[in-house]
Amino acid sequence: MESNGRVRARRLSNKDPSPRGQVRYDKLDADLIGLFERWLTLRDRDWRDDEIRIFGSLLHRCLFNDEIWFWIQAQIDSRDDGTRIRLELTFPADLPYSRLAAIPWEYLYRPDQPGKNGVFLAADPGLILSRYIPLEDGEQEKDFAPEQQLQVLVVVSRPDDRHLEPVEYEDVVATIEDTCQKLGFSFSVMHNPTVEELRREAWQRPHLVHFMGHGQFDPGRGQGSLAFSQRAGGTDWVSDRRLAEALTQEGTGPRAVVLHSCEGGRADFTASFAGVAPQLVRSGVQCVVAMQYAVTNETAISFSTSLYERLADGLDLDTAVQESRSRVRRESTPPDPRLLGIPVVYLQNRTPLLPSPLASETVAEGK
Repeated sequence: MESNGRVRARRLSNKDPSPRGQVRYDKLDADLIGLFERWLTLRDRDWRDDEIRIFGSLLHRCLFNDEIWFWIQAQIDSRDDGTRIRLELTFPADLPYSRLAAIPWEYLYRPDQPGKNGVFLAADPGLILSRYIPLEDGEQEKDFAPEQQLQVLVVVSRPDDRHLEPVEYEDVVATIEDTCQKLGFSFSVMHNPTVEELRREAWQRPHLVHFMGHGQFDPGRGQGSLAFSQRAGGTDWVSDRRLAEALTQEGTGPRAVVLHSCEGGRADFTASFAGVAPQLVRSGVQCVVAMQYAVTNETAISFSTSLYERLADGLDLDTAVQESRSRVRRESTPPDPRLLGIPVVYLQNRTPLLPSPLASETVAEGK
């Protein structure tokens, strides 16, 4: 999307552009989307599939007119067998359309067509849906040499705080360790670090950091934060910017961060890219995977376990997220269609985290 509200797509390989459109976002659309967003924050609300499809169809209509979507669909239909189309959504940071960047586009639903059922874009096996945040200095080239051993750091944060629920981490840590052994990665775990201890560990330049713990987002302050331990006991709620400073020192940070916490993916783009995931990306992290709404321990465990199993199968990180979204939604008990759109991928660089045997091509930036 452009700052004037126009929408276009283009294929990155040859710069082939789509027709231009205009975002449809009048007051009624804004009110309806805002209503659904408030409902989505309610973890205990029961959702029906048709309710999520209605919301996703509304998002699709707001973002894509017929001409643009037909162009994108043509790219999808013409792809080679076994390949996927990377659909990257890019939104302006300046007013008046910065509000749109925080909408949960992971619920986008292509409506039913004659002879063809609709599909959630985040569950489409031919797509990889992510958000792209361009940096002022352009993409940072961070190619990973095949002979280099990838370093994985797991951070388990369980402050001594009776107000916080227990963090169930054993199964996920075991799955990550198994994946690292299978792929030949280095693996280490930090338990209950302070943010300063994490800062010192970050000097070792881990390539992937997986945080397990509690997160929150304050819409009034436009700020996300994660719960860390304090030396004297209790909880240190570390703000998004403070965390980004701890992990990205001298302009160098992890290639990827996975936030196994509630609301790590929520954002407020009217407040200077507020939110843990956007701040990490803006500070130089190539890829951030996060949850944009509160989830149960069971859901977070299921998603993270699936994510690393798919990485062990040779998929790249954003592809593994696409498949894990579908798995979590499919295997939830009772079925919860809300789960599909909770995991979000933020990118600032298109260089894969890991070499992948499955080919894919970026088609649209959603600009």
